[in-house]
Parts: sequence; C-alpha cells; structure tokens
Amino acid sequence: MENRNRYNNLFLIGFSGSGKSSVGKLLAKKLKFNFLDTDKKIEANLNMKISEIITGKGEKYFRKIETQCLSEIDYDSKMVISTGGGIPTIKENIKIMNHFGIMIWLNSAIKTIIKRLENSKEIRPLLGEKINKNELLSLYEQRKKYYQLAKFSIKTDNKTLNTLAEEIKNKLLEINR
Repeated sequence: MENRNRYNNLFLIGFSGSGKSSVGKLLAKKLKFNFLDTDKKIEANLNMKISEIITGKGEKYFRKIETQCLSEIDYDSKMVISTGGGIPTIKENIKIMNHFGIMIWLNSAIKTIIKRLENSKEIRPLLGEKINKNELLSLYEQRKKYYQLAKFSIKTDNKTLNTLAEEIKNKLLEINR
C-alpha cells in the first residue's frame, strides 16, 4: 500500500444515529469532496437493504462485505466516507481507514442516540424496529473503544449539521498546520 495524503479521505465513524450520513453529505459539499456512504454502496451492490443482508446472511457475512467495500473504494479523489456503525470493530477496516485517511468519531451521548433512533423511520439492522435501550447501551459500550481510535472526535449533541460540519472543517485545518 503506497502512502497518500492522510487528510484526503475522511472516514466518519460512530454509533447508529450519530449523524454520519447527514453530516458527511454536508461536510463533503463544504470541502468540495466526493461523498460515499458505505451502507448505501453495499445496498446498491447487493440490491438488498442492510437489514435484509444481516437477517438473511448474518452479521459475520455483512462484516466481510463491509471490509470488501472499503477495499474496493477508489481513494484517488478526496472523499468523505460515512461508515456503518460497526465498521471500526474489524481490525482490517481500521488498517484500511488509517492508511487511506483519518477516522473522525461523531460522538453522541446515548440519550441523544436513543432519541434520534426512536424518531427515525429507518430500521437499524442490529437494533430492530423497537429500540431495546439495554441492548443499545450494551452495543454502544462494546463499540466505544473502537470509536476512540479516531484521530479526533466531535460531540454532536444539540448541534446543527452546519455547526458539526464547520467544527470538523476547523479541526482539520488545525491538525493540518
């Protein structure tokens, strides 16, 4: 793997409902980067919803597909990449993301996540239709150590998408000095 400018590709990581896709689209626009949502790419490639993939083929299969998706991305153009909430739990994915860019953790408090997920019409694959707060908290705690591997984190609670995108942009300028 040849080394590249590490800030050309920004991987947004964080729990389901943390705003990775929404913030990612706006951030990409502000930075004049391309935007890619790994879940949407996987759904398009397999012509199935993520929930159908996990239900039909299992989580282990889905994690392999996520790694394959990260491996197949053309990293030659500058990109903001919104990842699935579990992507950083796989060692190979962390290697890929650190090699081709930097990880940015959209850090939301659990109560914010619960509120967003309850208000969402989207069915979250590992959480189901009805949100079980204990299961959600357990999964959040399991994943937190992986999210903490990010280059930096941005607290998302009570902030607009625009504020979050600006904070990330400013942080990038700061670390690029």
